[in-house]
Amino acid sequence: MKSVNEVSKLSGVSRRTLQYYDEIGLLPPSAVKESGYRQYDDENLRRLWSILFYKELGISLDEIQLLLDNPNEIEKEIMRQHKQALLEKQSQLQKMLVSVDRILNDDFDVSMLRDFDKIRIETMKKTYADEIRVLMESNFFLPAVKSGIFPGRASLVKSASNIMNVDFGELISLCGEVFEKFRNAMKDGPDSLAAKEAVNAYMEFINKLIPCDDKAIRKIGQAYLLHKEELDKKSPGLAEFVYEAILYIYH
Repeated sequence: MKSVNEVSKLSGVSRRTLQYYDEIGLLPPSAVKESGYRQYDDENLRRLWSILFYKELGISLDEIQLLLDNPNEIEKEIMRQHKQALLEKQSQLQKMLVSVDRILNDDFDVSMLRDFDKIRIETMKKTYADEIRVLMESNFFLPAVKSGIFPGRASLVKSASNIMNVDFGELISLCGEVFEKFRNAMKDGPDSLAAKEAVNAYMEFINKLIPCDDKAIRKIGQAYLLHKEELDKKSPGLAEFVYEAILYIYH
């Protein structure tokens, strides 16, 4: 266990920032002493590393929180993709070091100007950031995560090893499709064909991660009512509509 002061010294994150992360639910401590001092265990420190990693990539705290609250394998897949951007940046720095040595030896070639071309890196970073935003669109999938149908991290990997073989690009595409189907179906009502298609698409998405039966999808629907206030901030009425659409089919 580490105290807030120890964590601050290790990470360079101020005590006030750690307190703020606790206040917004991004990094709750594992324990709080009677004196009020926060205590952090290894899992907390692992989560803090992820927070700082994604911040370094320019991802907002809201998006980081949603990302970290998703199943562990989704986070890992996104991290694998961001790793490619870091490797690209590393390669560019290595080329630049070679160029510096050449300049020090009064050796210059016009091709060395490519050392400063960051278009590829920025494009990669934007693509990955866009994927996260699609995945977390308007906090839409947060109720499913918090519904309790997902097992713990270890058992998720053990009981649903097929998640490792899922086409992540397809998963991202399906996330956006589910969100858009629900949003577009709102004008037709929860008993409409469009709403039924949205619910079916949602079931398809969940089943790519873990088995989802009628009981599980009903539980997800109920979770949307519990998190109605959060979702209404960006998509008024959507949470209640999702609940009603799921209930209509799986009553």
